[in-house]
Amino acid sequence: MWTAWGSSQAPTFGRVMRVGFVVGEFPLLSETFVVDQMAGLLARGFEVEVVCDRTKGDDRIDRQSEPMATLVARTQHWWRWAGGLSAFGRRLPPRLRYKASTVLDIVFARRLNRCDVIVAHFGQNGERAAALKKWKSLKTPIITIFHGADVAIPSRQAVLATQYAGLIKHGSLNLPVNDFFRRMLLEAGASQANTTVHHMGIDSREVSYRWESWEGSQLIVTTVCRLVEKKGVEFALRALASLTASHPQLDWRYDIVGDGPLRTDLETLAAELGLTARVTFLGSLPHMEVKRRLRMAHLFLLPSVTASDGDMEGIPVALMEAMAAGLIAVSTHHSGIPELIEDGETGLLAPERDVSVLAGKLAWAAEHPQECERIALAARRKVEDDFNADVLNERFAQIVTQLAAPSLAPQPARPLGVAEGLVDPSSAG
Repeated sequence: MWTAWGSSQAPTFGRVMRVGFVVGEFPLLSETFVVDQMAGLLARGFEVEVVCDRTKGDDRIDRQSEPMATLVARTQHWWRWAGGLSAFGRRLPPRLRYKASTVLDIVFARRLNRCDVIVAHFGQNGERAAALKKWKSLKTPIITIFHGADVAIPSRQAVLATQYAGLIKHGSLNLPVNDFFRRMLLEAGASQANTTVHHMGIDSREVSYRWESWEGSQLIVTTVCRLVEKKGVEFALRALASLTASHPQLDWRYDIVGDGPLRTDLETLAAELGLTARVTFLGSLPHMEVKRRLRMAHLFLLPSVTASDGDMEGIPVALMEAMAAGLIAVSTHHSGIPELIEDGETGLLAPERDVSVLAGKLAWAAEHPQECERIALAARRKVEDDFNADVLNERFAQIVTQLAAPSLAPQPARPLGVAEGLVDPSSAG
């Protein structure tokens, strides 16, 4: 029988507890939160297996560093030696492709069954694991972490309940990254007892806090993101153009770090708005250069919006990093962002797509650097207190342990984790 959970190591059952992560492609630079969670379990004595569709991953990642080297060594294609059939399967009609994929998943389910718990990042991977439960090919409990598009897009299309029917029936625990998505899942039929919020976080110890007033100097505004619709960079440019018209005396510059399908359109918009001399598109930069740019900046601008297809943010990690570094975060009342930023207290928020209000927030920040220092300090504390990766990883390790050893867990008719203080009861519905 499992021993009680300790803070420094995984419980023992004659062997180390094994956790299987089911992801799409691994590793990806844009999904460092997945690696951080895996690393958190490794540091606590768990063994981690990774099963994915594409094992090539991102060439920009250093695969020799720890714990990445360990994780890469423990990564395998879903279908192992039959992985080459993926390209052929994509050419099949949708119904036949689903059937063929399910058959291959069942054939190669043995590795997942060797795990004590399955952790699926993104709903579609959780549903795929749940299909194995339906066909009685998987015994292991499934934790699914929902991040954004996997909830928001099917919700917009009114197919959330049908898309995750198997997961709602066979999944053990749903962990949306914000309360906005939790409510969406509950409306789709997910159980309140098995659906609770688990935030992603950052290691604030790796982000040094630095406050520097811009009074009497140029205000440096920056954005770090992929240039896609939901990031709202179009509205950042329009708000800065409005700011220039209403406050021509303000000296500012805007650096945009990142690339994506909208870059050419955004560069054209900046030119049309007369901002070319003040706005610089820097493209993708190495992580150390991004950190240097953040140290130079004063405001972090990310006016996120709901995309035309329904895609939404979870709670952007980039906002957490900027707030931890001492920048003033200027964003929107969007998805889970208000769970991180309280307007006027830990940052500044405007309604989605409201250029005039967003410009007003920028103007206020530009003209009140001393008041902004209070906001910056409060923002740092917010990240340290509520989005601390180490604390969240400890909590996650306890959740995994509880799920793998139900005989040791209390059995009240309350949401998983409430009795142990792992879950805020107010978030459970």
